[in-house]
Amino acid sequence: MINPLAAKFFGAAHEALIGQKWFYFLHERYREQYEYLFINWKKTPDLALNHGPKEVLLNRADSTWMEADLSVSCLPTSLTGTSPLFVGVLHNLTKHKTEYSELRRLASTDHLTGLANRHNLEKTLEKSWLECLNSDQAISLILIDVDYFKLFNDQFGHVNGDKCLQKIAKTIEHCLPANDSLAARYGGEEFAVILPRLHAVSAEIVAKDIQQQINTLTFSDLGLPADFRVSVSQGIATEFGGQFRTSEALICAADTALYRAKSDGRNRISIGH
Repeated sequence: MINPLAAKFFGAAHEALIGQKWFYFLHERYREQYEYLFINWKKTPDLALNHGPKEVLLNRADSTWMEADLSVSCLPTSLTGTSPLFVGVLHNLTKHKTEYSELRRLASTDHLTGLANRHNLEKTLEKSWLECLNSDQAISLILIDVDYFKLFNDQFGHVNGDKCLQKIAKTIEHCLPANDSLAARYGGEEFAVILPRLHAVSAEIVAKDIQQQINTLTFSDLGLPADFRVSVSQGIATEFGGQFRTSEALICAADTALYRAKSDGRNRISIGH
């Protein structure tokens, strides 16, 4: 037998399901496990079968898939007599998985810009740092600061300031050279870019592209003057051959280079040494 809710999980009417082997609806990588489970149980039927809950993938009758938790238990012979009976319990994980994915995304994303947040940046930098060191590859980091952003907020308001940051974030993300590069909001009006496998010369090319793209951004859609422009200062640091002992030291070097770019007049790129 199967109850109406479980029938919905399988994507077919009750009448169409009765008489079919339930594990035929499992994805093949799970189906073999359960077939093997029952084959072994038949050899030792005195052992009570209690399996799960285990995450499985159901191939529904309408050719869609559903992720579910499955538990299978043998009812005691004191209730069933000589005929073995099993109860299978399914828990639909679709909503849970969707909510979990969304929570993970929110936990790693800056809510204003949609870029990676500070926590995600630090975690990704550490991972990329180790991968590049283990494969004898360079890794570069760019720190980016929006020039005179406080004056922007004072003149045009914080709402427009937020929209300005969103435009700059999209521009930086658009300039990323590879899938494993990462753009993040470092804090306030500061951004960071992780560039695995890139030496300082290549990182500078990326920084120049970011600079040029931001220099040409327009804000007339926000009601600002058509000729109004913003600029950024950038500091670059590169690890290759043991120059820096830790990823934190790389951040400090990029921050020092950024400070130098701002001190030299802003709208500049400085490379740390």
